[in-house]
Amino acid sequence: MSSSTHRVLFGLALAQGGLGILTWGLAAWPASGGPLWHAHEMVFGHALAVIAGFLLTRLSGPALAAITLAWCASRLTYVVPAVPDLVRAFLSLLATAAIVLPAAFAFLRAAKRWGSLVFPILLSGFLIADATFQCGELGLLQHGADIGNWFGLGLVIMLIAAMGGRLVGAAASGAAQRAGKPRIAPRPALDQALLVCLAAGFATEAIAVERPIGPALLAIGAVLIGVRLVLWAPGLQQSAGDVLALAAGQAWLCVGLLAWAAAAGGFLQWPETAALHLATIGGIGGTTLVMILRVSAQREVRPMPVRSAIGIAILIGLAALVRALGPAGSGWATAAVLWTMATILTAVTVVRRR
Repeated sequence: MSSSTHRVLFGLALAQGGLGILTWGLAAWPASGGPLWHAHEMVFGHALAVIAGFLLTRLSGPALAAITLAWCASRLTYVVPAVPDLVRAFLSLLATAAIVLPAAFAFLRAAKRWGSLVFPILLSGFLIADATFQCGELGLLQHGADIGNWFGLGLVIMLIAAMGGRLVGAAASGAAQRAGKPRIAPRPALDQALLVCLAAGFATEAIAVERPIGPALLAIGAVLIGVRLVLWAPGLQQSAGDVLALAAGQAWLCVGLLAWAAAAGGFLQWPETAALHLATIGGIGGTTLVMILRVSAQREVRPMPVRSAIGIAILIGLAALVRALGPAGSGWATAAVLWTMATILTAVTVVRRR
C-alpha cells in the first residue's frame, strides 16, 4: 500500500487546490467560509496534503484510509454550512493531527543530528496553529483565526525554505561538479539564521508585536534566501528544468516576503495581501506542484518530467504576478484560472506517466 500512498494524498491536494481556488476566485464560494477559510484551506488542506504525500511513505491500508477520510471530512465541513462549529473544529484538528504527528514521529526516529529536530518541531507546530485558528472560530480566543492562519503560513514557508533549500542546494552542487566546477558546500549557519529570522518574524507578526519588528525580521530572512540562491548560481546554471523550477519557488519566497515587508513598513504603496501572494502563489504553490511531479516520478521510477515542471513554474509565476498586480475581480479570477491550469498540468503529467 505504501507505493500508492503518495498517489492518494497528492491526488487530494491537487483536487482540493485546483477546485478550491477556482471556485473561490471565480465565485467566492463557499460563501460561508470567507477569506479566513481560503487561507486556512490552502495551508491546512492543500499544503498539508502535499506534505503528507511527501513524508508519509509507509502507511498501511487502514491508516491511509483513516487519514483520507479525516482530511476529506474536514474539507467538506465548510461546504455544508449546517455543520456545527464544534464538529468542524474537531474534524479539522483530527485531520491535521493524523498527518503531522506520524510525520513528526518518523523524523524523530530517524534523526541522527540535532539539526534534524527542526522538522518534527515545525510539523508539530501545525497542530498548535490549527488549534489556535479553531479557538478563534469558536470565539474562545480573540483574533485566534488570524493568528492561527499566520502561524500556519509561516510553518509552510519555513518547511519549504528548509526542505526545498536542502534539495535545491544538493542538486545544484551535483550539477556543478558534473560540469567540472567546484562543489557548492552546504552552509548550515546560513540556513539556521534564515529559519530563525523567519520564525521570529512570523511569530512577532502573528501576536501583533508593534511594527516594524516583524517585517524587518522577515525581510532579513528573505535576503538570506536570496543570498543562498546566489551561492547556488554556478550549479543552477547547469541544472535541469525541474531543479530550476524549485529554485524559482525559493526566488518567489524571497521576492514576496521582501515586497510584503516593504508594504507593511510603509516603504511600498501596495496592499500587503497582494504583495504576500507573490510568496504564497509563487513560492508555496510553485514548490508544492513541482514537488508532486518530482516525488511521483522518483517513487514510480519514471523519467523526470522536466518540461512539465517548467510549464508549471511559468503558469504559477504568471498567476502570482496577476494576483499581486492585477485589479481586484478580473485579476483575481485570471490568477485562479492560471493556478488551476498549472494544477491540471500537474495532474495530467502524473497520471499520464504512470
